[in-house]
Amino acid sequence: MQDWVEINVRVTPDAEEAISNMLWESGSNGVIQRDGDSTGITETVVGFLPKDTDLESKIDGIRNLWNDLCRLDLATGDCHIEIRPVPTSDWTTSWQKLYAPVQISDRLIIAPPWVELAATDARIVRIEPGMAFGTGEHETTQLCLRMLEKEVRSGDRVLDIGAGSGILSITSVFSGAQTATAIDIDEEAIENARDNIQRNGVSEQVQVHAGQIDHPAVNGPYRVIVSNIDFNTLISLLSSFAALLTSEGVLLLSGVLLDEEDALTARLDAHGFLLRERYTMGEWWGGVAGRVK
Repeated sequence: MQDWVEINVRVTPDAEEAISNMLWESGSNGVIQRDGDSTGITETVVGFLPKDTDLESKIDGIRNLWNDLCRLDLATGDCHIEIRPVPTSDWTTSWQKLYAPVQISDRLIIAPPWVELAATDARIVRIEPGMAFGTGEHETTQLCLRMLEKEVRSGDRVLDIGAGSGILSITSVFSGAQTATAIDIDEEAIENARDNIQRNGVSEQVQVHAGQIDHPAVNGPYRVIVSNIDFNTLISLLSSFAALLTSEGVLLLSGVLLDEEDALTARLDAHGFLLRERYTMGEWWGGVAGRVK
């Protein structure tokens, strides 16, 4: 029977996405980001790989990628990798233990489908972990969820760019939105999002499409636009966001590191947005912006 190994790679925020992608490409059945500490190495990326003859070369591939990231100033120091054997008999339990319920607020809990929760008045969003980003653990996802809880009004139309697992669109509807349009360029993310949308019973309210912001399904104006992507992609989308947002609408952004905040705020101003509120978690920033009247 096939045995597995748990791979733990300590990463900087800048290196997190690249290392996560490498684990996926190496054959991991799941990847999760764990919070870290107050040092320069701030998080741990965890994945599971089959214990086969290619394992050593896959680990070497991760180390080589880390060295490349160091040359690009996206990582520093040595590559720290911990490997733990996981017998087949323990595989399901070990993999599922990575995904615990996340209490976003008194009103919202994100939980995987297999976890039983005590009776609660909070809304429970069930997210099946897959290759899509957005299971509730990451700080940027939590920032967006908290902003959505505060900003979404009954009857809103919401646009979710970079939808990943669909978690933000689902939460938008749970928070009162009438509809949400979810867009992502990744076909595997789209499949995961559709499964989660159906699982949470919001298929009538949430429509998910593979593509970009110019997809025909993107039909503004929207009172809420939410996007949890990287800094450079957000910058490239600001003019489109401005064209699609109502005059009274709100733009909710994350995926931005704290040291990128000033540059993003300046670009928001240049595109006719005013930053109304800012939030931070760890190394990450989130913000609510509106149109300048």
